[in-house]
Amino acid sequence: MTLLRFRSKLIMDTNEPSIMETASADKSRLVPRFVSAALAKGIVWAWRLQNDRQAVASLLGRYSAHFGVLILTLALILIGRVTLTPVSIANVSNPNTAAVAEPLATPTLASASSVSRYVAAPNQILIAREALPHTNIPERVRLEVITYTIQSGDTIYGIAWNFGLSPYSIVWSNMETLQGAPWHIQPGLTLFIPPVDGAYHTVAEGDTLESIAATYEVSATDLINVWNEVEAGQALAEGQLLVIPNGTGADFDWEAPPAVSTSTSTGRSIPQATSYNGSVSAAMTGASGYFGLPTGSYAVSGWTFADPRNPGHIGLDYRCRLGDYIYASDSGMVIFSGWSGGYGLLVRVDHGNGFETRYAHFDSIWVTGGQLVTQGQVLGQCGTTGWSTGPHLHYEIRFGGVPQDPKIYEP
Repeated sequence: MTLLRFRSKLIMDTNEPSIMETASADKSRLVPRFVSAALAKGIVWAWRLQNDRQAVASLLGRYSAHFGVLILTLALILIGRVTLTPVSIANVSNPNTAAVAEPLATPTLASASSVSRYVAAPNQILIAREALPHTNIPERVRLEVITYTIQSGDTIYGIAWNFGLSPYSIVWSNMETLQGAPWHIQPGLTLFIPPVDGAYHTVAEGDTLESIAATYEVSATDLINVWNEVEAGQALAEGQLLVIPNGTGADFDWEAPPAVSTSTSTGRSIPQATSYNGSVSAAMTGASGYFGLPTGSYAVSGWTFADPRNPGHIGLDYRCRLGDYIYASDSGMVIFSGWSGGYGLLVRVDHGNGFETRYAHFDSIWVTGGQLVTQGQVLGQCGTTGWSTGPHLHYEIRFGGVPQDPKIYEP
């Protein structure tokens, strides 16, 4: 028994150190054992996790997120500590001379007139790209005719300037509307604005490319362009609108002719033009607001209001024979009586209630400016003065300066 105990003790002393010996052993001997044990446990742990994909994914996701946050934090800390220090360019030319750091001055607030993007050291050269706030876009020719409604204070010259055209081009493109009397423009009138200088022509019955070209002093080939849907030898439709580049229209006066006697194409004397520029009220004129027939008939000869064959026409052409009486359609004050460009002999009546009526192409006028007239009173005799191809009455109704369709107001 004693022998067995001795042998056991001997074996224990030989193979395993005692607790006291382990505690007093050199620390350098414990480190390898700790590392070996940790690696062994890690291998076992990894082996177990190999069969548990969900656990592995959860572990990787958690630690990768932590690792990313850590990297971002370190990057922000490093960026916050970095200071860019400019190097003097004066020393770059001499490689044997150490560059001298010259920090930029601390920026301070300044007034709007003295704010600078950069603050440079005295011997520092800064090169910055100049700002180009505007882009040059080449101008392109407009491909269509547009319209413009005259506003208060507009003039033909101002409208032409705004659209980059000649004032003559504005008038020649709106002969039916302005009747060769540009001084009669009023707010509310709608004008054609051509894309180029020249004229805008409404094709009449019997017109050809050659005859139109001759009228506007251009070549027939000039009418075959990007704006006109015509081809060489093609017949033109009545009312078709054509852009005439560089065309020259009929003569007209920029200002109302002086109030002196002149003569018509028949050689007869034209009475002096008279006008009334005072304020007109309905109480003064006794206007009823209802319009009668200025010729006593519904018969129409020529263009209607905004005729599809002539969209620029802003009146109604009533049929009448040379010398027939023309009547005031409602009571009012005569504010103009005399010659007026393409209107020929013209009478304008202000009814004092926002309405104005116009009667054109008289052969003779029997009223003067400033005269009060009553509904049905004779204003003069039917004629063919001005731009007229035969006796008829060009009749207009305007409200607030805006042309109205006379057909709407017929009794």
